[in-house]
Amino acid sequence: MANHFDLHAALTLATQPGPFVTMTLPVTGVPATDRTQFKSLLKQGKERLLAVAPDRTWSAYADAFDPFDHGPLTNGSASGLLIMAGATDSYHYWLHSPVSATVTVTYQPNVLPILQARDKTSDYDLLLLGQKSFELAQVRSGRPELVNLPVDAPATMNHALGTEQRERGRWQRSAGEHTHYSGTGSLDTAKAADLRNYYMMVDSYVSQHYSNLDQVPLILVASASDQGNFRKISQNAYLDPAVRLVQNPNLAAANQTLAALTLSVTEQRHVQATQIRHDAYQQARQGEQVVSDLGALATATVQGQVLRLWLREDASQPGHLTEKGEVLTTTALSRQNNLYNDLALLVSRLGGQVEVLPADAMPTRSPVAAQLRLRAAVLH
Repeated sequence: MANHFDLHAALTLATQPGPFVTMTLPVTGVPATDRTQFKSLLKQGKERLLAVAPDRTWSAYADAFDPFDHGPLTNGSASGLLIMAGATDSYHYWLHSPVSATVTVTYQPNVLPILQARDKTSDYDLLLLGQKSFELAQVRSGRPELVNLPVDAPATMNHALGTEQRERGRWQRSAGEHTHYSGTGSLDTAKAADLRNYYMMVDSYVSQHYSNLDQVPLILVASASDQGNFRKISQNAYLDPAVRLVQNPNLAAANQTLAALTLSVTEQRHVQATQIRHDAYQQARQGEQVVSDLGALATATVQGQVLRLWLREDASQPGHLTEKGEVLTTTALSRQNNLYNDLALLVSRLGGQVEVLPADAMPTRSPVAAQLRLRAAVLH
């Protein structure tokens, strides 16, 4: 998963002399296939650099690619590799989302694959909750893994609350020196109290040992009634209020269900994010704070007025953004440079948010749109 560090590294690289050669390589795990693809992209990169920047020699870029030309092209479960090379410095990282085989020569580092990878995945925890026990899974870079809970975890109600005695409507429950509950009432009332006490212990344990440490959203997997009961008592600030899986979790075979659960979360998050993005776009458009015209967008970007930039993931527009906000298309390098990458890099550098999205997640049919910090009066 690409994160803030990856983007910061690319922005730092952009302060070095260009042009930049950026390669994205799909990793299939088949050595011969990956090696052939790498050598083909490398050849294309050399040819493209010679064609659009004949004053640059490949020797200045070779060091960035040599370790992969002779070394392994795999890294754990990574599904792609990005290599970003400048004339004086370089940067690479492994991708955990699908990537196309590409090689570009651009004025600035190609940050679009980083931004796209960052938007593709998000870390979170899954709490699989039943009335008698629970399991916890961590999803990192899109990959779920069941947590091996320690022996002191309240993994089951019996372990958490201890033994139980009831007599003629009186009941009590003891868990040794740590916990003691008692009261009067029907057996149903006692069971409800047990459930509430157990959920309080689970909530406290997960909050203290996982959520508060990792600071990632917690997605609850539970039946409709358990969803309601747990959320009423939960004090976990990271419990996601909107994304929830309403189903009885199969705690006996939790590992076998994780892939399906993460897919459901991804689908819910996609729908939720798309709706939030659409609402924000419509509100900004009503306030005359949306611009999609490239000339006005270029000016707004240079002036630091872009709060949020939306880009369709397959979008490309020839041109290079100059420091004055002009779009240059007079050189061979500028004609094959992707203007949208220049916009994304500058918006990110100036503190704006950039989202590289599939077509169905875009808030508009335009391949690019921006929400401005202020009204566009200064654009004219």
